[in-house]
Amino acid sequence: MTEAFENPGHGFCDTAPAATVRPSGQGLQRPWLVLLGLVGPINLLMTLDRAAMTLSGPRIQQQFGFSLTEISAIIACVLWTYALLQVPAGALVSRFGARRMLFFGCLAWSMATIATPFAWSFGTFLIIRLAMGAGQSPDWSSSIVTIDNWFAPGRRARANSVLLGCLYLGSVVGGPLTTQITAHWSWKVSFFLYGTLGVVWSGLWYLLARDRPAQGLDAVRPPAPPAGRMRDGAGIMLRSVQFWAVGLHYMCLLTAQSFFQVLLPFYLMNARHLSYTSMGWLSALPWLVLYVAVFLSGGIADFILRRSRSVWLARTPMGIVGTLLCGGLIYVGSQLQGTMAMILVFSLALGFSSLSQISIWTSVQDLTRGRTGLVAGWTTFWGNAASGIAPIVMVGIQHITGSWTTALCLPLIAGILGAVCCALTHPERPIEMDKGP
Repeated sequence: MTEAFENPGHGFCDTAPAATVRPSGQGLQRPWLVLLGLVGPINLLMTLDRAAMTLSGPRIQQQFGFSLTEISAIIACVLWTYALLQVPAGALVSRFGARRMLFFGCLAWSMATIATPFAWSFGTFLIIRLAMGAGQSPDWSSSIVTIDNWFAPGRRARANSVLLGCLYLGSVVGGPLTTQITAHWSWKVSFFLYGTLGVVWSGLWYLLARDRPAQGLDAVRPPAPPAGRMRDGAGIMLRSVQFWAVGLHYMCLLTAQSFFQVLLPFYLMNARHLSYTSMGWLSALPWLVLYVAVFLSGGIADFILRRSRSVWLARTPMGIVGTLLCGGLIYVGSQLQGTMAMILVFSLALGFSSLSQISIWTSVQDLTRGRTGLVAGWTTFWGNAASGIAPIVMVGIQHITGSWTTALCLPLIAGILGAVCCALTHPERPIEMDKGP
């Protein structure tokens, strides 16, 4: 007989019958249809939009005569506004709902994608990319809140793995697709294509999505803690070690991942002397490994939760191991001479980061009651701030030292620090109930 059991001090681990956690409506009023039919494709398109600039970067650099630092700034600057607006965007998602915020965000970043081919200088590329980052800012908080609203706790790791899988699928197909489009026609074509698809999907999302199922998840969630035990406002968040730890953990993880997001194409062409089209295929392989690994990680997390009935055991050890191995294997891969051996180790590095991604985003949902959008925005702020700065720092180190190996010490250091931050989180204890300093 199935049952729902309570995690100490927080939510329930869902092993309840499907009828208690799924809405009774038809059509798209079902959790997996909402995720696979609407939220997942939007995140895939978002990744294609970002990949278009990363993979087109070498051709744009050549056409406009940009330095490596300038083209790295153009690629990474989308994350500056994206990161800065994460906390306000998360608060707006909590206030107005994921449906409206994701619609406006998807429409805005898609229009910025369509506008990118009309840029003619470093400054105009920068302005359009900064606008794209602002438009994208509600996307991840909206996606995480949607999963939080539609899925009970015992299914969230798998749901998060599907969401992350859609995100990474864009990088898998984006590498060869964008480089082939660029090689056969122009780098501008991919921006027009991806942006147009984004406009279409934003309309579908607004027409078909709803913020919550017709029948909520209250049957499997515990009542809110007594008012005397809860402290409202931003103060409790900022005084919580866990609030800071989950954000800084994501910052360290994306410091390592930013090498793949921004610099890998340039590394393969400049340091490994690969052709443009060969680079497109090889740069996709680590993302393919991550795409597969994230589904395995989600299944492992839910399996551990069912067997151990410990939210901490299902979240924190995975995050520690994944972050350490991601940063460490990037450095190991840079030491290898053979191209295929290097790509294999890089692929393992990105694959192990799936453990951390599942750990972080399920912990974000576990750590709070009613403020998931805010905690998701806070966490995304730190991660994407790192993604927008770390590649430029690595390029600066490479320029000064002449060594990519030295530059890739940064992901190694970030992996160690991120593992320490992960160890400071305890998903069974909500942030609102932290005693603080």
